[in-house]
Amino acid sequence: MRVMLLAPESGGSCGVLDYSVRLGQALAAADVDVGRAQGLRHGRLSVPALVAEVRAFRPQVLHVQYPMARYGAALLPLAAAQLPGVRRVVTLHEFSQVHPLRRVAAAAFSRVDALILTTGQEREAYRRWYPWSRRSLVIPIGSNIPWHSGGDSRDPDAVCYFGQIRPRRGLEDFLQLARLAAQRAPELRFRVLGAVPAGHQGYCQRLRASYADLPRLVWDLERSQTEVANALAATDFAYLPYPDGASERRSSLLAALGNGALVVTRCGAQTTAELAAAVSFAEDAGAGLARLLALREDAAARQRQRQAAYDWARLRGWDAIAMQHRRLYQRILGAGAPDSARE
Repeated sequence: MRVMLLAPESGGSCGVLDYSVRLGQALAAADVDVGRAQGLRHGRLSVPALVAEVRAFRPQVLHVQYPMARYGAALLPLAAAQLPGVRRVVTLHEFSQVHPLRRVAAAAFSRVDALILTTGQEREAYRRWYPWSRRSLVIPIGSNIPWHSGGDSRDPDAVCYFGQIRPRRGLEDFLQLARLAAQRAPELRFRVLGAVPAGHQGYCQRLRASYADLPRLVWDLERSQTEVANALAATDFAYLPYPDGASERRSSLLAALGNGALVVTRCGAQTTAELAAAVSFAEDAGAGLARLLALREDAAARQRQRQAAYDWARLRGWDAIAMQHRRLYQRILGAGAPDSARE
């Protein structure tokens, strides 16, 4: 089958674009003839160029990743890149947390051949807005960070944070935990892994200056995906205190669990029972430190949590994700639109 991913790339990287690149690689490995429309003309984004690429590839399925990387929330590329007889699939990466006007615009997706949401909660949110839509299903996101096995080389005294260096991502709580540990568990070492988005360099500099007195705190920023994976696979623990709680949409959480780190995080409204079995919970830095210290002393608890994390992550590996997509494409090409059952 021939599948064209509509996920233009230009001028940098974003989560949706990274996801699209990895999905294309996984689909190709699953024997899908896959292309990715970039929509460039003379180095600039161009809707006509995007449409020309789609027409030249002659796909059986046009799969849109929305929002579309450098086109953002614009619907024009989706409207323009229509071909007779081509099935249309949309992966809606954001819905419940976006501006209501964006949710109104998402009505355009209720008539596609298949609409993919990334979690069960996102799917239910979409169906509350558009109850007549019966062509939605759930395929979870994958990790843009590779997964490595730490084996016996994990550092039992290492605690990592991984994510974007910006406000309201939980980094302040991680740093507070590091300060508490300097008094109560000075043997622990802390590492901040992540990247600083444009406009947040000052925020990063202020935090680094505020915690410069902690000698066992390392800032390890702007590393490659492989370097991040190696660091996560070498640490025993990750403290990821998301303000709104752990959810299946958190790619940083998936990267940590896939690389075998024991994650302490917060429980939230979108934390599923399956995910809850793969992590430990703490509501603040003090409770987080207590939970980390308890895990360090309980080998059986560490083994149970790590196995649950591997089991949870394995279902979200790229091989599994590619096969779910392949089955979906086969279904809509051979027998019309999919039913509403979860893949």
